[in-house]
Amino acid sequence: MGDREWTGSMSYADDIMASRSYNNVGSARAPMSTGNMMPPTNNAAAMSARTLPNFMSQAHSDKGSQIDGSPQRTPSERTAYNDGMIANDKPQGMHETVEDVEITGTRRTWACMTWGLTWWIPSPFLNWCGRMKRPDVRMAWREKVAICIIIFFIWCVLLFVIIGLGLVLCPKEYVWTLDDISGHNSPDDAYVALRGRVYDISEYINQKHGTSGYPATKELMMMYAGQDVNVSFPLSVRTACPSLVSAKTDPKYAMYLTVADINAMQTYPFTHKVGTLSSSKELSDQSFYSRYVLPTMNLFKKGDLVWDYDWVKSMHKDQGKYWRVINKEVFNMEDYFATVNSPVNTDDKWRFLNSHIENIFDDKGAGSTDVTDSWDRIPWGSREHQANYNCMKNLFYVGKIDDRQSVRCLFTNYMLLAFACVLMAIVLVKFLTALQFGNKRRPVPPSKFVVCQVPCYTEDEASLSKTIESLGGLDYDDKKKLIFLICDGNI
Repeated sequence: MGDREWTGSMSYADDIMASRSYNNVGSARAPMSTGNMMPPTNNAAAMSARTLPNFMSQAHSDKGSQIDGSPQRTPSERTAYNDGMIANDKPQGMHETVEDVEITGTRRTWACMTWGLTWWIPSPFLNWCGRMKRPDVRMAWREKVAICIIIFFIWCVLLFVIIGLGLVLCPKEYVWTLDDISGHNSPDDAYVALRGRVYDISEYINQKHGTSGYPATKELMMMYAGQDVNVSFPLSVRTACPSLVSAKTDPKYAMYLTVADINAMQTYPFTHKVGTLSSSKELSDQSFYSRYVLPTMNLFKKGDLVWDYDWVKSMHKDQGKYWRVINKEVFNMEDYFATVNSPVNTDDKWRFLNSHIENIFDDKGAGSTDVTDSWDRIPWGSREHQANYNCMKNLFYVGKIDDRQSVRCLFTNYMLLAFACVLMAIVLVKFLTALQFGNKRRPVPPSKFVVCQVPCYTEDEASLSKTIESLGGLDYDDKKKLIFLICDGNI
């Protein structure tokens, strides 16, 4: 490579390839004027030895008086003097050298990565605003910016893992268990569960409700607080399953399932059954639940009711109840089988569900609590499937499976716990390695050459003397110890 002058207008490629390091020693070429060119030397000492005779011979041949050993030259003599290392009277970096270093593949990769992260900062801007004339200086500045960007990116990733990953794997859900609802039973905090959903009736109980003959007072409404009130809002089979129960089968909407839990019926002071209160216009409407109950209750909806899978499994396996899970939805078909198996209900009209559903739920405890696979294998058409599902959702749906304690939702907690254990293990290992269980052996003084560099700025004589004495007392061989003081200030 030939000698060249460094200018401010360099291309991006020049910045990338600027892997030359500027120093004062080593194999180098000194920047020269466009006049006489000196051949490159192998070290700075050799260069100085070759250039010194020129200056000495010119100094002895110069005319005029000398001040402090420097010859006084006329402008023409100074021009004649500019055939060597100095181009003009302005001070130049006589010993500034450029070292050609081989560019490795790792360096090229890092340079490409640096440019990929800092391409939006143009080199002319750094040249003009940052006063970075040399391409190696600009490249060094870009590398620092690239490192800062990488650190910021790592910080963002770590922050996402700590905060965001958990929300991605397990989004926040507004769900309550029956135990959670039971704690909301005060006049200012009253929750109820109705067909798998949770409602806050704290404000609703203060409003006028019922009829003039049968008013629903606040005291009576408080009996529902903290409870699952499905029994208080029964649905006729034809209302809940219009595609499975025809008007011919139930012309008066009189088919109601038998309530398996007798104690639940005695818990509430009133049952919202259509036709039980002739003075009420709402309760005389067969669409009472969908037209009046749901629109009103949705104004106070808080979320979904959830059940622990192990609890549902115990109801199935240990107590023989008809609790099952389909696609993470929980269904309680106790009332259906209580009605079908009742001695007084011998008519087949009560078996309005598909027979495969009965077989899945009535497995005598031999099947799985989660019957999703069996549900998917039922050979039926889409319309029949949707009709049976809607019927079950209206009559037997009680909530969803609580997956807040699943591995998916607890993954980030386990991961942070693992990181904490690793950090504690590192601290423990460091602590154990720092323990001293025997006599401390005095290390053997090293036999290497040691250079003690001391920069001095504003120290006084006492401070310098104390420092030098301290360095002189080090356990190193005095023949291989060099104390180098740099006086760069007001000493």
